[in-house]
Order: sequence, then C-alpha cells, then structure tokens
Amino acid sequence: MRSKKIAVVGSGAIGSTVAHSLILRNRDIEVLLVNRSQQKAWAKAFDIGHTLAELEGRSIRAVMPEECEGADVIVMTAGALPREDGTRADVIQDNVAIFRQLVPLLARHNPEACFLNVTNPVDAMAYAIRRLSGFSPGRVLGTGTELDAMRLRAFLAEQYPLEAQRISIDVIGEHGDSMVPVWSRAQHGGTPLEIAIGLFDTAEKEELLTSTRRAGWDIRLAGEHSCYAIAFTATRIVEAMIQASPRPLLVSSLMQGELGIHGVYMSLPTTLGPGGVVQKHLPTLTAEETAQLEHSRAQLALQIAQVEALL
Repeated sequence: MRSKKIAVVGSGAIGSTVAHSLILRNRDIEVLLVNRSQQKAWAKAFDIGHTLAELEGRSIRAVMPEECEGADVIVMTAGALPREDGTRADVIQDNVAIFRQLVPLLARHNPEACFLNVTNPVDAMAYAIRRLSGFSPGRVLGTGTELDAMRLRAFLAEQYPLEAQRISIDVIGEHGDSMVPVWSRAQHGGTPLEIAIGLFDTAEKEELLTSTRRAGWDIRLAGEHSCYAIAFTATRIVEAMIQASPRPLLVSSLMQGELGIHGVYMSLPTTLGPGGVVQKHLPTLTAEETAQLEHSRAQLALQIAQVEALL
C-alpha cells in the first residue's frame, strides 16, 4: 500500500505539533514539513525524525514550498497571529497576502490534494484557499468547530458529573465568537443533556460558551500558543480523510444551499473521505438556534467580503 503523503505548511508551534501528532498516530505516512525558512523546517523535521527509531512505516522531511509535490492532504498552518487584544479577523489582510504567495503554487504542484486550513480566521481563510486554488469546494476544508465542540465537552465534564467522552454536542457555524452550540440535541450517553445534568439554565450555558470562545485567548494571554488541542483536531480530520472514517466531524466547508445558506464557509457535521466532503449532516434546529446560525452566517459574510476585496 502506498504511503499517504501529508504536507504541513508552516513549521511554527501549530505546524510542528500537527506534524508530530501525525507521525505518532499513523503508519504508512510521509509528512512533508513545508516552510520558506528551510533552516526552521529542517530543525523541526530533524528533531521529530529521531522518534522514527521507535516508529515503523513513517517518515518526515523538510521541503520548500516549490518542492512540495504529490501530497494527498495539505494542512495550512502558516500565517500571522492576532494581537493579544485583537480578534481572529484582524489578520485577514496579512494572511491573505501569505496565501496569495503559497496556495497557487501548492495547488499547481499537488493537483489531486485536498486542503485543510488551520490558519485563522479559519472559515474565511478556507474560502481564500478555495478561490486561490480553483479546487472544487469539497476538497477545501477548515478545521472549523471540531475544536470548539471538544473544548465545550471538556468544560461540561469539569463543571458537572459527566464523562466528556460520553457527551455528544454539535457546535456549528463560525469558528469564532458567533459559534452556535446545538443544545437542543446535546446528550450524555444517549440521555438528553438537560436530563443528565438536571437544572441547566441559560446563564450556565452562556458561561460554558464564553469559556469555549475564550479558550484560545486565555492560553495566549498566559504567554503561550494554543497548539496541542488544535493539532489533535487537525490530525483526526486528516485521518478521517485518508481512512474514510464514517464518523462525522465538525469541519468548515462551503455552504451551497444547506439550511438555506449560500456562499460562506461554516461548520456542520460532515462525513469525510479521500476526496474531502462525502456528506453533510443537517441538524434539526430550534427557532433560537436557527436565528443564531443566521447571525453567524452574517458575521462570516463580512469576513469573506474582506477576503474578496484582497484577492
């Protein structure tokens, strides 16, 4: 069986952690660590490569963007970071400029690949990749709200007598402040969450959602970068793509009429395979959740308008 080739573009905290996670969890895989600073990418690949003395059937090497060829999946992590007092959308201009240099080159040398975007703002930058690559919509994804749902489950398990692994809750829409938790369908071990918890009011839900929204910023304000949870998330999405996992993940993709929404990237539960999107699963929403999703759509439309003005 041919090894799957995964290109990770950007060798900073997130990119190098994604590369390490992919190597640890997968056999029959070749990881290309792509960076315009050849020395930085080499150092990271050199370090990670020493683990291969204990791991069979995998490899890692550093390459320049123009040397990246034949990838099955390209994971985009390159980009500028928002200011500590800013928002993810603040770096759209900087990151579109970076992607304008990288994406057409990568698309040309990897015509059969799928893109998975990690760079913030995730949804808007996935849209930029789609426009710059010319790839079909199903082959360009963002990591979306899969990370947010994982964080929300962790906070629920910290606050209530629940097992995080048995909590099922979708978070849809934007990876950002307008994310929409689908509380109406949340469960713990098959039992509706409000029954499993007991009294669970709006204020408690809002407190949990605020913690979820702020998680990345709280890490940043502590002087560090959020990299481990997002690397785990990106790795699981890549695995679902190359292994055709039947489990839906909350990834961002182009909306083409689903739930009446067109033209923006946002997250829905989605089954993935080697060609990207296999099927989107449309949740049944309450009137309140539908209104929240429309607000999320409007926020994303503003970001995408900024992207369009820069392309």
